[in-house]
Amino acid sequence: MPELNEAQSGATKIGRLGELFLQKGLLTEAQVEQISVEQREKKLRFGDAALALGLLSQAEIDSALGEQFGVGSKDLYNGSADKKLRFFHAPFSKEAEEIRGLRSELLLKYGAQEKIKFALISPGTAEGKTYMAASLAIALSQVGRKTLLIDADLRTGNLHELFSLGVRDGLSSVLIGRLAMSDALIPLMPNLHILPAGPRAPNPLEILRAPRLRELLDSCHDQFDAFVFDTCAASESSDAQMVAHQIGVALLVAQKDLTVLSDLRQTRSDMQAAGVNVIGTIYNQYAPQGDSTGLRAKISALLRRLPFFRRAV
Repeated sequence: MPELNEAQSGATKIGRLGELFLQKGLLTEAQVEQISVEQREKKLRFGDAALALGLLSQAEIDSALGEQFGVGSKDLYNGSADKKLRFFHAPFSKEAEEIRGLRSELLLKYGAQEKIKFALISPGTAEGKTYMAASLAIALSQVGRKTLLIDADLRTGNLHELFSLGVRDGLSSVLIGRLAMSDALIPLMPNLHILPAGPRAPNPLEILRAPRLRELLDSCHDQFDAFVFDTCAASESSDAQMVAHQIGVALLVAQKDLTVLSDLRQTRSDMQAAGVNVIGTIYNQYAPQGDSTGLRAKISALLRRLPFFRRAV
């Protein structure tokens, strides 16, 4: 946990972290005083003293630290973030740090370009693509990039479930002209909006055909600085290829012990055949012992053209 130097002597002085917990109603003034005494006697940080006394959980402390340093979770304008979103709920976790590292590599990759836009592509399902799209969108928004997270999986898209938004109109509604883009966007937090997939369509590939997505991007070009697209599994249809073709840039996603290397190479080949610039591969390594709550161990950003793929260490 990051160092918080809130030295106190003599009369109790409530630090900024203590004030934050008071405002949230998680501590009383008497409990803050109790923690302060524990701090002085055992020379502990505020959070460590609160943990030792059993007055706060590590998750509550991490969330407060995140708010204090401007990198943590905030209340959503709409819905609520799934506990799987570790970047949102545990901003000081190893996983969140890896995602920030990936964000940094993306920002360096795009350099001085005015806009960031890319599609997350994986060969199959359950490889962490949707989770990564949501995490990267949150991460980009937290460094001041006005970000639009778009669920372009019109077959099985479930980004809305990560934010408990329920079934809403979305991309499919906009592309068929049923709803204006401005009416379909849902604000999630400062600098972040989401465009969910919308109602299931019987003909998603036709709805996604060029240049519809490109025109959609043009229509909100001035409103956002970054565009993050989730897509359908590349092996299940041509939808992902159609989406990536119109965006122009793709990040591949692979998962340890699940993604087959030959499938990943085929996906890259298909993307390049469609004129897509594949800027790298994200390698997800899940924690052992069947941890199904999200990416835990490592997220390795491989934003290099060659070698195409290597194991994370």
